[in-house]
Amino acid sequence: MIQLSRSLLIFAAGLGGLAFVAENTRAFDRWLSKDFLEYWAAGRLNLHGANPYDPAWLLAEQQTVDPGRDHAVMMWNPPPSLALYMPVGALPATWAALLWACLQLGAVLYASRLLWQVYAPAQPQWPAPILAACCAGTWWVVTYGQNTGFILLGLAGFLHFKHKDKPLAAGACAALTALKPHLLAVFGVLLVADALTRRGAKTLTAGTATITLALGIACLANPHVVEQFVEAVRHPAEGATPLSDWWLPVPAFWLRKWLAPHDFWVQFVPCAVACVSFLALRLWKGKEWAWPQMLPLAVGVSLLTTPYGGWLFDLPVLLVPMVWAAAQLFAAKQWPLARVFVMGQALVTVASLASPRGLHEYWWVAPASLTLCLGVWWKAQRSEPQMRQINTD
Repeated sequence: MIQLSRSLLIFAAGLGGLAFVAENTRAFDRWLSKDFLEYWAAGRLNLHGANPYDPAWLLAEQQTVDPGRDHAVMMWNPPPSLALYMPVGALPATWAALLWACLQLGAVLYASRLLWQVYAPAQPQWPAPILAACCAGTWWVVTYGQNTGFILLGLAGFLHFKHKDKPLAAGACAALTALKPHLLAVFGVLLVADALTRRGAKTLTAGTATITLALGIACLANPHVVEQFVEAVRHPAEGATPLSDWWLPVPAFWLRKWLAPHDFWVQFVPCAVACVSFLALRLWKGKEWAWPQMLPLAVGVSLLTTPYGGWLFDLPVLLVPMVWAAAQLFAAKQWPLARVFVMGQALVTVASLASPRGLHEYWWVAPASLTLCLGVWWKAQRSEPQMRQINTD
C-alpha cells in the first residue's frame, strides 16, 4: 500500500509538472499545432453533432488553437474511431494534448511489455522499454500526436490474449487496428480467415461487436456520420487534399508514380497480392498456424505493401517484429548480436530524427528496421535449435 501511494504521488507530481510546461511554454504550442488537432477537432465536432469530415468546420476548430493555420488537417479515420476522439474533444486542447501524449506513450510501453511476455516469457522484462525507446515510431507518434500507439496496443493485446486462450478479449483488442485498416490489411484478412476455427470465430465476433459498439457511440452524437464519411472519401470538399494526391513513403506509391501516375487503384495492387498470398498460406497451414510466429511477418509485409500511410508515426507497429527478433537473441543467449540489433535500431531512429525533411522522404526507415529483423531470422535458420523456435508455452 505504501509503495502504491508513493507511485501515485510521483505520477501526480509528474503530471502536474507536464501540465505546467503545457500551459507555459511555446514549445508545447508548436507540438500542439501538428496532427493531434485533427483528432481533437473531429472528436469535438462529432460530439456536437457536426460533420467531422468537413474541412471548413475542421479548420475553424483547429484555428481556435492554431490561429496561423491556413488549411485543415483532415481526419480520415473511419467513423468508429470517433468513439475514442470524442472524449478528447470534450477537453480543452492543451489538456487533451497532454492526455493524448501520455496515452500514446503508455500504450507503446505497455504493448512492448505484453509482446515481450509472449515472446520471452522466461526472460527479465527490462528489455521491453529499451526496445520501445529504440523504435523510431515511438518518438514520431508522440512528436506528431498521432494515434498508432493504440494500434500497436491492439496487436499486442490480441497476441497476449490469444496466447492466454481468451478469444473474446483478443478480438476486442484487435478492433483497435481498425483505426487505420489500410495499415494492417494482411492482418485483417488473416483475422477473417481465422474464423474458420471456433476460437477464431469468437475472436472475429468480439472484434466486430467492439467496432459496432464504437460506431453506435459515434452515431448517437451524430446520426449522419457514416454518410458524411462516405461522401468525404468519394467527393472531397474544397480544402481537403484527396488521398490520391498525398506523396507517401511506401513502395506502392512509387509503383503507381512509375506505372500509372493518375490511377490511384494501382497503389492497392501490392496490398492485394500480399493479402491473397497470406490467405493462401493461412489455408495451407491449417491447424499448424501459429499467431506468435506469423504475426511479425504479417505486420512487416502489411507495412511494406500498404496502399496508404506508412508514415514515420505509423511505425510503432514495427515493435512486433522487433520484439520477436530481440527475444530470439535473448533466448539463445546471443548477447553480442542482441547488442548489435538494439544499437542498429537505435541508429535508424537517430538518423530519422537528425535529418529533417519531407515525410515522404523517410521511405528507408521501415525497410532498414525490418532488414535488421530479417537478419535475426536468417541467423535463426542457421543456428542452434533454441533460436529456431521461440518458447511460448
